[in-house]
Formats: sequence, C-alpha cells, structure tokens
Amino acid sequence: MQISREEALTTRQETIKVLARGLAHEVKNPLGGIRGAAQLLERDLDDPALREFTHIIVEEVDRLRDLVDSMLGPNRIIKHEPVNIHKVLERVRALLIAEHPHVTVNRDYDPSLPDLSGDESQMIQAVLNVARNAVQAMSDAETPSPELILRTRARRQFTLGAERHRLVSEVGVIDNGPGIPESLRETLFYPMVSGRAEGSGLGLSIAQSILHQHQGLIECDSRPGHTEFRLLIPLVINCTGEAS
Repeated sequence: MQISREEALTTRQETIKVLARGLAHEVKNPLGGIRGAAQLLERDLDDPALREFTHIIVEEVDRLRDLVDSMLGPNRIIKHEPVNIHKVLERVRALLIAEHPHVTVNRDYDPSLPDLSGDESQMIQAVLNVARNAVQAMSDAETPSPELILRTRARRQFTLGAERHRLVSEVGVIDNGPGIPESLRETLFYPMVSGRAEGSGLGLSIAQSILHQHQGLIECDSRPGHTEFRLLIPLVINCTGEAS
C-alpha cells in the first residue's frame, strides 16, 4: 500500500510538472510580445501620464513572468555535495525565529545522522517552504502557544516508491496547529492549491519538486493539533560502507 501510494504521488507530480511546463511555455511567449510592444509604444509617447500606463503594463508582465517561473520550481541542475542536514535546519530555524518570534521552534535531532549528497541551498528552500507553511497555518488559526518541532531520524531498509534504500534521512516538520482540511489533502502538493485566500499555493509544490531532484519525497500526516511533514531523502552508501 505504501509503495502504491508513493508511486501514485510521484506519477501525479510528474504529470503536473509536464502540464505546468507546457502552460508556462504558452503563457511566456505572449507575455514577451506584450512587454516588447509596451516598450516600443512608450518610445512614441510624449505625454508622461500616458507613459505611466506603459510602465504598468511592463511591471504586470514581469510579475506574471515571475509567477510562471515560480510554478516551474527550481530549473537548475542540483549540485551533489555533502550536506549537513542539521546545518540546513539551523539556518531554517534562525530565519523562522527572526520572522515569527511568537512561535517556539524546538529541535529534536539525531546527531548520528550522516551527511547527505545534494544541494544545500535547495534543501534550505524546501525545508523553509514547509516550515513557513506550518507557521502561517498556526498564525491564521491563532493557535495558542504555537510550537514547531524540527526533527531528524535515520531510517534503515526503507522503501521510497518502488526502490528499497539501505539508509534514508528523515526530516520532520511538526506543528500543533489546526491541521490540514480533508478537502486539501489529496491535492496538497499541487501548484496553485492553497488553503489561504492570499496564498500562492506554490511553496509545497516547489518543496516536493526539490525532494524529487534528490530522489526523495515528502509525506504528510495531519489531524487537529498535530501536523507532520516528513522529508525523506535516500543516503548513498559507498563501497566502504559509509553513508554519503
């Protein structure tokens, strides 16, 4: 059941990625034409009041282009370097404390966890997206004594999708907020899906995309008062038996 669920999740993500890239291509082409036409028009306008309208057109086109790029998620090739996951979590924790001083951010680390192979900046972005989503949910619900826990564990002989890995790094992001509505759970990692009116719905989708680039995935369990996101990343075992 777990293998089937994870394979279905991966398939859905790949389908969404293909659709998003196709949509982005179709949207960005006319956006470029609109921007160029507005700039050419601006050259022929002597009235500053009219030029203000062309500025608005260019700015809105740029905003839409940035939104489309965000839908696509990270498009650069990831670096495969040793990454200390606890260094990543400490960076995320510092940012959260600075942004949301009213939220208690606790640690529950497994110090024996070895480095993983990946891109540190992208891992920071993935964990930060998940953590910010949790903190925002607690803030919107006005959760009393909001608490976020950053936890690490090592999972041995763990299956991700259809592949079994000798060692997997598990990063847990746990909050005591209101929980995720049942209506959103199946589409939680879809782009443009958000439980907040002002939310972009891109944070979790981008985080899942980053995990896929690291051959991992994100799982979620939620009930009122306890929501846990688990970021699962395989650790490569080299010929000496050490994790890398």
